[in-house]
Amino acid sequence: MDDTAKVEELLSVCRGKASILILPHNNPDPDSLASSGALQYLLEQKAGISSTIAYGGILGREENRTFKKLMQIKAVRLRSTHFKRFSSLALIDCQPGSGNVTLPPTEKPLIVIDHHSRKKSTRGDFIDIQPDCGATATILVEYLQTAEIGVPPLLATALYYALISETQHLGREVTDREIRASTFLFPLVRHRLISRIEHPVHSREFFQQLYSSLGRTFTYKSFVGARLGTIYYPSFVAQLADLLVSLKRCTWCFVTGRYRKTLHLSLRTTHTRARAGKLLQKVIGGRGSAGGHDMIAGGQIKLAGLSAEDKNKLEETLFKRLFKELGLPEDLKPNPLVIENETQGKIGPPGFPGNQAESSSIQGI
Repeated sequence: MDDTAKVEELLSVCRGKASILILPHNNPDPDSLASSGALQYLLEQKAGISSTIAYGGILGREENRTFKKLMQIKAVRLRSTHFKRFSSLALIDCQPGSGNVTLPPTEKPLIVIDHHSRKKSTRGDFIDIQPDCGATATILVEYLQTAEIGVPPLLATALYYALISETQHLGREVTDREIRASTFLFPLVRHRLISRIEHPVHSREFFQQLYSSLGRTFTYKSFVGARLGTIYYPSFVAQLADLLVSLKRCTWCFVTGRYRKTLHLSLRTTHTRARAGKLLQKVIGGRGSAGGHDMIAGGQIKLAGLSAEDKNKLEETLFKRLFKELGLPEDLKPNPLVIENETQGKIGPPGFPGNQAESSSIQGI
């Protein structure tokens, strides 16, 4: 199906609907938010349909909160009453059964648009799933181009940032389509806003979480991993994984963290054709859900009803399964990433008040 026919089909299934509820994935990132905003704009301009964007999790990462604010994306926290108010649903950057979107099992989406591999449970009146492109924003940019409607500067900036953040400035899992989409958007982008998003002001809690997490990070040859325990926002797992995979000589990185009653997982690799998403699905098995691409993957496992001992055993099992898949010894002896010595941990020069470092335990697996 060519792009014109695809956009016409999308608009056709939406015509006659009074309003639509747009659901990005829980804890949405810029790709999910910008793509939702683009669909909202397209439906309003071409079909006169109003819509509401609602997400089921939280915006924990400072960059994402700054992005939403500066891009003026009117996304609200999802409530159970939303499903009573809206009879039509659109899933953006996620799919039914993926584990990262709040969707009652009885609800059938009207629209599903995503760039991850199709799930067996995915159903809808209009489905456009394209795992061969690097971002969902790419698909929406192509829709807007095909529909021949002008893109406002803020929406263009949001979509452009979605493209560069999802592909690490067009350097990770990028295709010619991302290049073309970013080239189309570039003249419309407000670049000063991009800089403000990329360099947000962080809270003290962020640095406390980062300090604690580095103390829980271990290495073994070209592998780096971390079991973070309780985290204060779920997307920190992916944020740390993106940081740790930049470690010199690192080729694989795996990070786990617990937020409320869910274990969040992030897998990263420097191998361009590693099929990380498939690998993480195999490691998790039937315990939860996972998805991703060649170099990045994420997953979730529900922890409700598990004891503290059961949770620890679960994480140990996941790491050992991954070690086996990567050809590493299951009983490997991890090395701490950071080691405190007599000069580390001090907060000032000799004699500076309070320069006695507080001891921190290094935890491996």
